[in-house]
Amino acid sequence: MTKQIIQKMAQIGVAGLILGLNVFFFLYSEKPVVSGDIYGEKITVSERTVSQETAVPDARSFHLTLEERSASVNTYDHWIRSASKKYALDPALVKAVIHAESRFDPLAVSPRGAKGLMQIDPVTVVELGITDPFNPKYNIYGGVRYLREMLDAFKGDKHLALAAYNAGLTQVLRHNGVPPFKDTKKYLSKVLRYQTYYKLNPFS
Repeated sequence: MTKQIIQKMAQIGVAGLILGLNVFFFLYSEKPVVSGDIYGEKITVSERTVSQETAVPDARSFHLTLEERSASVNTYDHWIRSASKKYALDPALVKAVIHAESRFDPLAVSPRGAKGLMQIDPVTVVELGITDPFNPKYNIYGGVRYLREMLDAFKGDKHLALAAYNAGLTQVLRHNGVPPFKDTKKYLSKVLRYQTYYKLNPFS
């Protein structure tokens, strides 16, 4: 009788060990990796790792503050769409850049002399042949053309192109990437957030 009990306990112990090992390997084995594109950004997701250029936007990325909404206008949408089509850019990105650069003020002038809706600096104004940087149409077409050139220069890398648009091409080349400037990082974050908003809220 005692021998039978011992054998039974041994069988239960072996079964428990096998079950425990199965649970262990289930919990700690690497899960299948899923790859895809979200909001135009390449991401790779596993249960342990999220690797991507820009994190998936949280709820705040889908909205503008009251102050930001008050600055946003549709006045220049037709020119934004036209210029974006000509230079093969996302109109939501162009509108986001205008919002971040000048808050849609066609007469805006920065402390460094950048002018108009897309805040084009004096040297670039001359290089692009813009006769009147305060003219909304000329400024938008010039700014979109310049942004296209930055994207081409960096093989479509939006982050580097925007960093170059904001801080200058020389700074991006000097730092071999996005310059470690607080203002530039803030600018990138703002433009990408605005772009998400304008993608989700189609304009005229």
